[in-house]
Amino acid sequence: MKTILKRTKIDYSTYILIFLALLAGYIKNVFLILLIVLIHELGHVFFFLLFKIEVRKIVIYPYGGMSYVNKKINERIYRDILISMGGILFQILLYLFFIILFRNDIIVRNTFDLFKLYNIRIILFNIIPIIPLDGSKFILAFFSKFLSYRNSYRLMVIIGIISLILFISYNFIYRVNDLVLYIFLGYSLYKVIIEYKYVLNRFYLERILGNCYYNGIISNETDYRKMRIDKYYYFYFKGRFMKEKDYLRKYYFKKGEY
Repeated sequence: MKTILKRTKIDYSTYILIFLALLAGYIKNVFLILLIVLIHELGHVFFFLLFKIEVRKIVIYPYGGMSYVNKKINERIYRDILISMGGILFQILLYLFFIILFRNDIIVRNTFDLFKLYNIRIILFNIIPIIPLDGSKFILAFFSKFLSYRNSYRLMVIIGIISLILFISYNFIYRVNDLVLYIFLGYSLYKVIIEYKYVLNRFYLERILGNCYYNGIISNETDYRKMRIDKYYYFYFKGRFMKEKDYLRKYYFKKGEY
């Protein structure tokens, strides 16, 4: 826990928000929001640590938190689903804790009502499948169970674009904090799109290096673009079978088909 706290950083923009809240008399509101954001992010971190995934740093922004980790793409799908849901699960636990505080007269109704309002809004916001929110990560993990990683990634991007357009259209208000949020979400989507080839190359490279999790074998595949996260492949090519790492090494990276 001490190591995680040392790796947790508060972005300078968050300090500015706290300062402005002090001047405007909204320090309770900001404190509750930051508490929820921190607990939400610790929910993700809990599952990262549970699955022995290295957490490099955690950054708390005014609009949410971000965990930077060293994680393989070819991970157990159920783990990715649990990681994506970890923040919301911890928010539910935090809500139960606040109910105990309220019923024991440790906090007043106004504080409890404010917390409940912000907690629900943050949960609803995070389940929207906008990149990089939890909803988009859940979508990617869910589709990866049934589709190739390539197609799952593309679907995540398409759904993310549509969701972002609908979100901005529905919530467009001329306020600075909303504008900053839209810019952040738009930039995150842009990064995912331009990193498409890099992510796919990393996905295939992990298969070549090995040490990935598999729960089944597909023995007669002919197209690497259909590869799924949790399946091991034997490719049928030119009248013979090849292990996936041999096929990818010879006919994907060597020929530069990516």
